[in-house]
Amino acid sequence: MIHALGMMSGTSLDGVDAAMIRTDGRRIAGFGRSAYRAYGGNEAGLLHAALGQWPGGPGVAEAAALSVAAHAALAEGFPEAELVGYHGQTLAHDPGTKTQRGRGTHQA
Repeated sequence: MIHALGMMSGTSLDGVDAAMIRTDGRRIAGFGRSAYRAYGGNEAGLLHAALGQWPGGPGVAEAAALSVAAHAALAEGFPEAELVGYHGQTLAHDPGTKTQRGRGTHQA
């Protein structure tokens, strides 16, 4: 059994959610703590400014750095996590493709 942490920031851009489970990879043996980190006014504004932009577009690098830092800060509150599932911040959708910004290696 391992402690697995799931984290996500949705398209509402209100903040980052995290929840812990105990699992063997096939079944959930138990639910652990959950936490939420809200995006502040300046943070939400930075993310909103990057919406609809593709990699290399205005504000995308800054939005990605913010998302990575927010997720990492929240994950630090779960030192027992042995595995982290992370959904990067979605910035743009188009039929057949989308772009999500984040760096899983930084979450590790």
